[in-house]
Parts: sequence; C-alpha cells; structure tokens
Amino acid sequence: MVTGPFLPDLIVVICSLLFLFDSFRLKLLKYYNNNFFKIFISFFIILNLSTIFSENFALFKYSIGYIRYGLFSIFLFYVLKNIEHSKLYLSYSIIFTFVLLLFDGYFQFIFNKNIFLFELQKYHEYSFYVTSFFNDEKKLGSFFAKMFPLFLFSIILFRDNLKKKNLEKIVSFVILLIFLLVILTTERVSIFMFTVLILLVFLKSNLLFKPKILFFSIAVLLTAVLFYYQPEILNKIKSVLYSTGLAHPGYSTEGKILGEYDEGKFIFSKYHHLQIITSINLFLENSLFGIGPKNFKNVVLTGWHPHNYSFQILAEIGIFGFIIFVSTFFLLIFKFLKRFFNFKNNDINNELNVYIIAGFLLNLFPIPSGDFFNNWVNILIYFPVGYYLYLNEK
Repeated sequence: MVTGPFLPDLIVVICSLLFLFDSFRLKLLKYYNNNFFKIFISFFIILNLSTIFSENFALFKYSIGYIRYGLFSIFLFYVLKNIEHSKLYLSYSIIFTFVLLLFDGYFQFIFNKNIFLFELQKYHEYSFYVTSFFNDEKKLGSFFAKMFPLFLFSIILFRDNLKKKNLEKIVSFVILLIFLLVILTTERVSIFMFTVLILLVFLKSNLLFKPKILFFSIAVLLTAVLFYYQPEILNKIKSVLYSTGLAHPGYSTEGKILGEYDEGKFIFSKYHHLQIITSINLFLENSLFGIGPKNFKNVVLTGWHPHNYSFQILAEIGIFGFIIFVSTFFLLIFKFLKRFFNFKNNDINNELNVYIIAGFLLNLFPIPSGDFFNNWVNILIYFPVGYYLYLNEK
C-alpha cells in the first residue's frame, strides 16, 4: 500500500482470482454465506446495470473488475480463519509499516527529506506537510487513519506480552506520536477520522492509555506545543471554518478576503458545494442507474469526481446503489451503538468490533473524500472487512 496502487491492486487481483477458483475446487462457498457478501453482490449487480444503461461500455473495466474487492475480503476472512499464524504475520507487517512510516515521517519533518530523499512538501515558504514514502501525494494521513483499527487489532493480539513487559505505556505513547504525525500531514479529513478513533481508544480500551488522565493530558500538551511552534498547521485546520463560511478570516487592505476564500455559506467549501449541486442535478437527470461508475469526469469538465462518496454514488450509480450505500451506513451505526453501549471489561472481541465498525462508519461518512472507485482507496476500505468477518464468524 505504501508503494502506490499498482502492487496492492496486483496482489488483490491475483488473490481474488485464485481464491475464486479454489472456492469451487475445494467447495468453500460457505464463506460467501454472510450479510456482507449479499450486500456486496447486490451493489455489484447495480453497478454493472448502471454501466449498461450509461451506454458507455468502456466503464465495464471498472464495474466488472469491482468484484475483486468483495472476493478479496472473503479470501482474507478464509486466511485469518484457516492459515496458521496468518494473524501473527499480518500483525507484524502492519506494526512494522506503521513504525517505519512513523520514523520516516518525523525524519522528513526534521531534516526536510525522508530516507529516500523525498522532500518535505510545501504550500509556500512557511507552510508544509509531511508525506513520507508517498512523496508528493497527500496519502500518509489517510493510510494511518484507515488502517488504524487494524493496527489496534495487531497490538491487542499481543496483549498478554504487553501486560507482562509493561509495554502498553510505550505503545500508547507511540500512538500519540502517530496522532501528531497525522496532524503534520495537514489532511483535515484524516485528522478528523484519527481523532475520533483515538478518542474511542481513550474511552473503551482496557489495555492502552492507562492511566487515562495522564495520557489525555500528554496528548493535549503535545498538540498545544505543536500548534504553538507550527501555527500554519493550526491555520490549515481552521481553514475548514473559513471555506464553509462559518468563520471569516478578515479582509486585506485591498478589500479582498484573506486567503482568497469565497463569500457565503458552503457545504465544506465552494468547490465541494458546487460538486454536490452538480451531483444532485446529474442524479435528477439519471435517477435510476446514474451516469455510470467513474463517468463523472467524462460528463463534468470541472471535476474528476464529486469528492464525496455519498454524492458520487448518487450521481454515478443512481437511487438503487445509493439506497444500498445509505442502508449499509445506518446498519453499521446500529451495530456500532449496540457494541458501544454493551461494552464489557476484557471483552476483546467487542472492543475490536467497536474500532473496526467505527473505521467503516468514518470511511462512509458524508464528508469530503477521494474517488470511491479508486483502487487504492477501495483496498483500504475492503481490507478491514476480512477482519470483521473473522471477528463475527458466529
């Protein structure tokens, strides 16, 4: 995932095809008998119907290929359940990747270049953002936020060793350092997602952030210090209020709004607002099956995609796909609340479910996002599904 979209997508394709073959050869069809795959197949069928009615048959390379994500989730479920030590090896891999990115991110922040000499990215002379191995792409924060529930799964897997060696405090401090690094990426959506997840850990974890008052105080202090010495990062986060029109940055001597923001009230920003309005108009013209997956860029010259999963599905897939998307979102809310308020001490399965379901909800939350049909994004969305199926097998 850190190398970019090609290698992970190649792995997903190969694993999905081989597992589909083995599903029939070894009679593994029982692994598909769950609510996730039923919902996924329904969405997949509507996705392809959308392509058919769009009359742009070049879109089939996206809609037909989408099956690989559902197959990969089932494949991962099978691996976690049946392959000895798979959880252990995957956990080592995830922890190693997080620690490597953590080290490299701070290395880039301190020395202006990472270990591969990728330069610290800058908006202008006094404003920068950390990208680590992702070079000029703002993906580091997104990777941390979307993979954080599985990082917690990996850490909690070693809970007995953590207790014996008193490493839980070190791990808790490492998580705080990751949180600060996510802030240094200036990816506002990722900062929001990671903040929500880390608050859940503060509230619900029986292993990490103990004593909680001490670690909460450290987190607040470190964040305050970071914003004091790097005020441009705080201004970048505050810019959400300016772009929506909920706060005003003031005027220049020439009478223009500082920061070149737009006058008025907007959903997230004027650009996002216009993309949402455009998506709604496209939906009204093609309400049943939309304009076709990834067809937004061909119909609308001012945008590659709506930068919002909900409105992208509404515009590109139509009402049926949107109903499945929204229904899944509310189903996950129900499952999350049920787990959250029935939380019992030392119930590891329940705790991990809270983190993973929260990750799903934050991924599907109607806030600015990437392209829903981007392969790198989809792998990050569907990878935790295999873990969720494993945790809830019964």
